[in-house]
Amino acid sequence: MRKACVLLISVLCFVTAQAQNNSSRLGLGAGVLWEKGLDATVSWEYETRYHHAWEVFANGYLKWDDCTTCGHVCSDSFWKHYNTWGIGVAYKPCIIQSRNRYGSLRIGASAGSNTENFLAGLHFGYEQNYVLRYGWQLYWQAKVDVMIPNREDVFRTGIAIGLKIPTCKH
Repeated sequence: MRKACVLLISVLCFVTAQAQNNSSRLGLGAGVLWEKGLDATVSWEYETRYHHAWEVFANGYLKWDDCTTCGHVCSDSFWKHYNTWGIGVAYKPCIIQSRNRYGSLRIGASAGSNTENFLAGLHFGYEQNYVLRYGWQLYWQAKVDVMIPNREDVFRTGIAIGLKIPTCKH
């Protein structure tokens, strides 16, 4: 009986110690980018040891401008001026850890289109995560996207906020 209790306690300690490793999350974020841009990202993140993570994402970008006929932002100049989409992958090494929060660099690449031409993107930034109850996370990002080849806007820089929902533990 004593050996069974020691074995049970050992297994429970090992399972709780591994609870933060090898987890995955679905994320949804939105942001504002300079100059006159909106950004939305849907992602799946797989966290490895020490909060390092890999992320697969789909991203949509909208840039608005003043309308040429009416002189201000209208529905057509907002929604139809310039739009892009892309899918990509990012590696996020953790650089800052604290109680219930951690910060990671975000280094990635993507491929997509502006509905006419192929676009490639390099993504750099910093992501700060706040761990909530039940594994949910709130985050903000400071980001820079370099889009190649792109005549409309090569550098996109701005901030985004979002929420990550846990999917499963492996």
